Amino acid sequence: MISEAKKKQKKIEIMEKSFARYCETGLRDTGIKDLAEACGMTAPNFYSYFDSLDQLIIEATEHCMIK
Repeated sequence: MISEAKKKQKKIEIMEKSFARYCETGLRDTGIKDLAEACGMTAPNFYSYFDSLDQLIIEATEHCMIK
């Protein structure tokens, strides 16, 4: 089982990689499969960190803009 700290760090990594992918390809042309691949994971595993693609977009944008 993954620790809470490791899960939080992985979620941050996913948000940063996804935000970078969105900047490269745009929101419309980037699907969950593309994002999961960019993060080195499968699409189903991706959903263990985010309930939806919309949630990822909101959280990733907020995280990267604050950073």
